[in-house]
Amino acid sequence: MDNKEKARLFSALLEAERPSVYLRAMLASGEMAKDLPELAACVGVPQNPVYHPEGDVFEHTMLVVDCAAALRAQAKNPLGFMLSALTHDLGKAIATQVREDGKIVAYGHEVAGLPLCRDLLGRLTDDGALIDYVENMMWLHMRPNVLAKCRSKKKKTRQLFDLSLCPEDLILLSRADASGKLDAPYDEECEAFLRQRLEDYRRVAALPMVSREELRDAGFDGDTLEAASNRARQLHFSGYDRQRALRQVTAEARSRTKLRIVNDGDM
Repeated sequence: MDNKEKARLFSALLEAERPSVYLRAMLASGEMAKDLPELAACVGVPQNPVYHPEGDVFEHTMLVVDCAAALRAQAKNPLGFMLSALTHDLGKAIATQVREDGKIVAYGHEVAGLPLCRDLLGRLTDDGALIDYVENMMWLHMRPNVLAKCRSKKKKTRQLFDLSLCPEDLILLSRADASGKLDAPYDEECEAFLRQRLEDYRRVAALPMVSREELRDAGFDGDTLEAASNRARQLHFSGYDRQRALRQVTAEARSRTKLRIVNDGDM
């Protein structure tokens, strides 16, 4: 794809009311198969008709892209957001299976699609931060709606938003994804729930956390320091205060050390 073709694609994603019109023209002309083969591979990939009466993965993607276009003015990163809508289900092309009972599933497509996403984006941009953003959105795109529908515990939404590079845009993508299906109208309460939980995450993120210096003083270093830091952060968003989280991380490390000593003694 040359620079002019990239510019036309980006213009459609950032300016068109319905970017799907341009994308369908790319498909019809054969340009998509040549320049965006990962997206073209979604044509004809079936989906469970109970949840996706709109048809195959490509049809769903076109609906999501158009829904995202109506939301892009709210996005922190409009181009990244639109590219996320475009690529979010690429993994279904390789993860989709039709089981013996006829049920269509695509378990793990959000992970299976990551290499495809990186290959596609690598031909469009050399902006590493943009690629990281889109990959992060692909990886997490299913989780917000799942957590919203079951009204999950606060620690779950806190941990989700802590994994996200841009929680605000992740919420928008989850709305576009859910709106890009013809099974039912989007449930506005889902976005309201997620935005309330984002406020909760911001509040908790501002509270004091266990520092790396505290962990070093407790005896952690190297790989153990990184693991302890991640665990302390997880505990923080589970509701532990700084001192309690530090005690818990230290206790877990001691327990693992004792277990290794016992196991070594049995050899």
